[in-house]
Amino acid sequence: LYSCRDHTHQLKAYIPVAPICTNKFTAEQYRDVQVPTLIVYGDQDTQLGEVSLKNLSNLPNHRVTWHKSILEFLKTLL
Repeated sequence: LYSCRDHTHQLKAYIPVAPICTNKFTAEQYRDVQVPTLIVYGDQDTQLGEVSLKNLSNLPNHRVTWHKSILEFLKTLL
């Protein structure tokens, strides 16, 4: 998330896969990030994955998807 906050003008999208330390940011800090975000979530994501999903869901321009949908998301950015 550090890169998304500091280099927004250089990013086309953000796809956090198995992110850590998502609890280090406030909901307000997440809301300030306007980069289109695809939150990748799978059936193996428990405990930490659920916490990360909750935190990352504060990003205003996000979608949550399963692993298979990554390519579809990337195509929308072309």
